[in-house]
Amino acid sequence: MPICFISYSRESEPHRNWVGSLATRLQSHGVKMRFDQWDLYPGLDLLHFMETSVRESDFVLLVCTPTFALKANSGVGGVGYEKAIVTGELFHANQRPDKFVPILRSGEPAQALPSYLLSKVFVDFRDDAKFEASCEELSHHLLGLSRSLRPPLGAPLPFRPDTQHSTPPGNSTKVYCTRCGAIPGKASSCSGPYTSHNFSSGSADAYCVRCGATPGEASSCSSPYTSHNFSSGSADAYCVRCGATPGEASSCSSPYTSHNFVKH
Repeated sequence: MPICFISYSRESEPHRNWVGSLATRLQSHGVKMRFDQWDLYPGLDLLHFMETSVRESDFVLLVCTPTFALKANSGVGGVGYEKAIVTGELFHANQRPDKFVPILRSGEPAQALPSYLLSKVFVDFRDDAKFEASCEELSHHLLGLSRSLRPPLGAPLPFRPDTQHSTPPGNSTKVYCTRCGAIPGKASSCSGPYTSHNFSSGSADAYCVRCGATPGEASSCSSPYTSHNFSSGSADAYCVRCGATPGEASSCSSPYTSHNFVKH
């Protein structure tokens, strides 16, 4: 069960009563409250009570109004003393960042939040018609309950370099290396003076005019050219030497052992 302390400015009787109502409601929600209106008695050391309440509580609620901000920024009264304790706690390396919770009761944030709380997310209690909803939001935080469940973390999407440049449906364009025929994502098997890819975007029915291979197939080009020489064109081409069509190995005879394709 969390222990919670409320820091506020005793600026008026209605304000004191409202803070008492907030403490009562949080106590009914299962949050053990340390509250001056309940826990102070004659003879008790007030400064010791404030110091131990701030340091030993799991949470500290700071009920912010323009008067509260003025006293805190000026270091006046009990609010000013508590501010010194709170700021010391805020700069402590092992302090939980969610311990100090601003409660915006009245005014605009720039005027009602002390300078040391301006960067913190507050719970808005300015609209009395939404008191119950704001109390529920605050209680969930103090009790460590999430109002919105985080969905489970799924598995990362697989990286598919072989398909990211593949031919989309209805598209006749394909990217391939004009030297070794590899598609993006494949290591280079380019030979001769060029050992790196030379990618080109062309027709999906391209073929090598030397060995007849299509993009993605290793080169079987023979000397003196051992790398592909792709042409982007019609798939009804044929070799004028051996009659093979693109994609078929060369059966061309000496002195020419590589294809020489032409189109119909």
